[in-house]
Amino acid sequence: MRPWIAPSLVAAVLALLLPALPAAAETVHFRSATVPPTPLQLRLAKEQAHPVPEPLSTKLSGELYRPADDGRFPAVVALHGCGGPGLREREDALGARFTALGYALLIADSFGPRGVTNGCSHDYWVRPADRVADAYGALAYLARLPFVDADRIALLGFSQGADVALSAVTPGGDESLFDRHFHTAIAYYPTCAGFNGTVSVPTAILIGELDDWTPAAACQKMMARRSREGAPLRLVIYPGAYHAFNAVTLRNRPMTYMGHHLEYNEAADRAAWAEMVAALRRAFGG
Repeated sequence: MRPWIAPSLVAAVLALLLPALPAAAETVHFRSATVPPTPLQLRLAKEQAHPVPEPLSTKLSGELYRPADDGRFPAVVALHGCGGPGLREREDALGARFTALGYALLIADSFGPRGVTNGCSHDYWVRPADRVADAYGALAYLARLPFVDADRIALLGFSQGADVALSAVTPGGDESLFDRHFHTAIAYYPTCAGFNGTVSVPTAILIGELDDWTPAAACQKMMARRSREGAPLRLVIYPGAYHAFNAVTLRNRPMTYMGHHLEYNEAADRAAWAEMVAALRRAFGG
């Protein structure tokens, strides 16, 4: 008698092992999230007989991928690193892998709408708080779509986007300003220094052992000093892997960028993808 294998496990294995065919994306537009006026702003407006200040918001764009089937699906918001969104071919391949798992994917662009081509230099810096608002704006946008399960939306970040993801799920921080929250978070090679390790939803940090831009040692120190309050936080360190270890555009051609070594590592890429899929399955079910 053949053992029964869950269809969700089959989909995860296929998405891991088979090359992803390009997926068609829909370019969508949404606004960064805003917060209501503070009690002080409301009081001053009343005392001075002025209109209540209108929250500022940025019109953003993103690439949306959805499964071909009918129904309501879990979804993932992806945040790019300081280099901006990746090549369209790479985004399409990522979209195909997520839709093969039965998830919608929204890759948010924080830079293009602001006229920024590269955010790795402070000359072209986008405030972290603004990028957190972008993440929550994407969350709100997805939650309104009829084919998205609004209660099962995850946050995925890479490098600077991973820093934003950790900030977005830090209790008592910006996440407390919004009514709707992410269900889980995955951070690829974030800067752990300055992060206290407390998260409001189950979170995974995936980082390379040899990363010299966002050192894994900082994440280990963070894990050692965290209070264990909040939701579970998992740190996975991949031996022999550098920053951007999942960037297939670096395959067979490692490079130095802003003084840091970037290199693709197939073993780490596959292991991290499997780790991420497992985290999403735990959070979403199925």
